[in-house]
Amino acid sequence: MPKNGSAGHRNNAPRKRQVPVAQLDEENPIVQQFRIYSNELTMKHDRHERIVKLSRDITIESKRMIFLLHSIDSRKQNKEKVLEEARQRLTKLIEVNFRAVALELRDQDVYQFRSSYSPGLQEFIEAYTYMEYLCHEDAEGENGTKSVSDWQAIQAVMQYVEQSSKPKEEPTEGEDVPAIAQDESPKKFQFFVDPTEYILGLSDLTGELMRRCINSLGSGDTDACLETCKTLQHFYTGYISLNCQRARELWRKITTMRQSVLKAENVCYNVKVRGGEAAKWGATFDQKPADEVDEGFY
Repeated sequence: MPKNGSAGHRNNAPRKRQVPVAQLDEENPIVQQFRIYSNELTMKHDRHERIVKLSRDITIESKRMIFLLHSIDSRKQNKEKVLEEARQRLTKLIEVNFRAVALELRDQDVYQFRSSYSPGLQEFIEAYTYMEYLCHEDAEGENGTKSVSDWQAIQAVMQYVEQSSKPKEEPTEGEDVPAIAQDESPKKFQFFVDPTEYILGLSDLTGELMRRCINSLGSGDTDACLETCKTLQHFYTGYISLNCQRARELWRKITTMRQSVLKAENVCYNVKVRGGEAAKWGATFDQKPADEVDEGFY
């Protein structure tokens, strides 16, 4: 028996009646319209996931290109070889990965899918402009600075032509040959390069230039170190002239750019002020000092 001496607990709550599920009228125009909306959302989500996967591949390959470009060393004389390999791999990215993204975005509102390919595009612009800077490192621009491609130049590279899978058929008797040629003309499409994404990707280039400045000093190339620092200063001067108080991402990148400029300027300051105290690259230390040299201890 229960401890409270009662006859047990009985659930006296009224039971819920099972209401039969109403059958949807598929012929209802409202139901049909919501079916259309559901299919559109499903297709949009699937396209978004496919673009994200392609953008991830572009990001990974672009990072590898940047690491490859940082392997350039004046002591090894491998600049031309590394630049040629980087140029081929970046061209493959344009012809394969960005072409696939352009096909996904064809006849679509590109701004709806901007967040899905933005990281890959910015990383690609960083790698592409860094390769161009190294290619034109020995050449001076009109204003005495190194030159890289602008937004329109990168947009011109990403122009594609649709490949027709149908075999060419010979016109039969009585058919108009110009009409057939007009129908079979290849259609052109492009990958839209957002100018905002170009500015954000180009701002990341300053971090690689800062590493280039420090690596050049490590390899003994002080001239490249000083020239890279000047390029960083030109970039920073241009970016701080922008009115970007409301652009949080750009303001954050400009803050990071300022830190890169300060690091490069500190390195160049040490080269100018204390450069005479540093040992020249390739100096030998095998020779023992003479007996009459006073080294400061007894």
